[in-house]
Amino acid sequence: MRVNIERWLTDGKILFALSIVLALIVGAFMWLQTSPPKIHSGGSLRIQEQWRKLLPLQASLNSTRTDEAKTETFTPLDLPVVGAVLVSWRPVGRGGEMLLEVNWQSVPALFSWLARCGMQATAFSLHPEKQALQLTLQLEAEDAE
Repeated sequence: MRVNIERWLTDGKILFALSIVLALIVGAFMWLQTSPPKIHSGGSLRIQEQWRKLLPLQASLNSTRTDEAKTETFTPLDLPVVGAVLVSWRPVGRGGEMLLEVNWQSVPALFSWLARCGMQATAFSLHPEKQALQLTLQLEAEDAE
């Protein structure tokens, strides 16, 4: 085995091939280390200009959405949900306990109305009661944290 290796190393063709392979490896390494060519910046200037125009529009759209979201106020005495009747309301701090008689179909609408009003249901229970369902809600204002 050692004789074959010595014969390969003494042969001129092998040394030439090894030097070519080594040169290719070094060349590939050098090519990967160089920085990529710079792209023409004319297109990026146009894109930046478009973003400058769009960002104020996005900010005004976000402020409009937050203004719309804060328009509804929470009042347990005047429920806008059809099929929900207030039985009792016990205010506690920035929330309270609400007892309602509801139809099954009005439960999702009630929770979405509470979310629009900025109220968070921290606990609830739903029990069948005579002709309707009795819903007990523990509510807290979302900004009460």
